[in-house]
Amino acid sequence: MSITAVLLAGGQSKRMGKDKAFLKYKGNTFLKTILKEIQDFVDEIILSINKPEDLYRDEITFLNKPVKFIKDIDKFGGPLNAVVSCANEIETDSFFLLTCDTPLFKGKIIPYFQSILEDYDCIIPVINGKYQPINTIYKKNTLEIAKDIYFNQRKNSLFAWIDKLNVKYVYEEEIKIIDKALGSYFSVNTPEQYQKLLEKF
Repeated sequence: MSITAVLLAGGQSKRMGKDKAFLKYKGNTFLKTILKEIQDFVDEIILSINKPEDLYRDEITFLNKPVKFIKDIDKFGGPLNAVVSCANEIETDSFFLLTCDTPLFKGKIIPYFQSILEDYDCIIPVINGKYQPINTIYKKNTLEIAKDIYFNQRKNSLFAWIDKLNVKYVYEEEIKIIDKALGSYFSVNTPEQYQKLLEKF
């Protein structure tokens, strides 16, 4: 089953105070770190951005996969806005929705989620009792529902979309087989979380 990575790299980073995509971790930006981790597990990559493409060019020179740059319909409009903005460029059977603020993401989660998706529309990980609608897989046919939620119902919530889908939930113990520390779902959104990343990982 072919798959596209849709990497969200266009947020405002209000809480961090600087663009999270370009924060450094072990010598590379968050963006480059994630791209290196996922490139062997996807067929193409879409970068959802809100800044000039030239700012990202140096970060993708190593990639051996096609990359498309897509700007949001509504600048800084949130994740569902980014999904529908990228929708027409997704040509594969499924897509893996990622965020650039999780530099500890494990690429092996992608083929694992592909293998267990079966007849479901998407997989939603549940970590510490919280649903994780990002860093997970969706089928392409869910995009029409996303467009309806966003354009017709005027809702800009990933959960408004997910509520309409046939969801397979995956829990911590299963994910720990691939990612023991569950770092794939550790989001770095504040200076304090960034410091924790640098000190503990």
